[in-house]
Amino acid sequence: MAFGVFIHRSDSIYDDTPAERYQFPKQYLERARACVGDWIIYYEPRKVTGTRGYYAVAKVERIIADRTTSGMYLALIAPGSYLDFASPVPFSDEDGPIERGLLNEVGAISGRAQAAVRGLSSSDFNRIVAAGLADEKPLLPRTDLLIDEQIVREESAPLCSMRLGNAFPLSFPA
Repeated sequence: MAFGVFIHRSDSIYDDTPAERYQFPKQYLERARACVGDWIIYYEPRKVTGTRGYYAVAKVERIIADRTTSGMYLALIAPGSYLDFASPVPFSDEDGPIERGLLNEVGAISGRAQAAVRGLSSSDFNRIVAAGLADEKPLLPRTDLLIDEQIVREESAPLCSMRLGNAFPLSFPA
């Protein structure tokens, strides 16, 4: 088992549904098989207008031959494992590529960056996932973090002890 990167374009010619399956040609079969039972990160290349970079994580459940297209295979994604990142992660930052394993011996980006399916070191995986799941702008405010002394607070009473107008207390049969 190994971590991996699957390149996926929103305008892909392949029969991909990232949360369910990833279609790829035979040339990537061994690399994809190495990811079975482990996690991959989806990456949208910089050539795509408005690229998301590294944008999601998913677990590869198994690899099967694609019965609809000769010479193609499908990486089936484990149900419920696909997760979009809160913040897409760009290909590089001020320190260079986020995926350090793409650098060759002289520190330049190698041809591996073009591979649609490639292995990923655990340190690169952890760095990308941590950046992708960092939620610096949460969608909803966390009320447990806000302390506002001007909020009216009341103690609630159990329903059976409340009176409704002149009516008797509510009671329920045992």
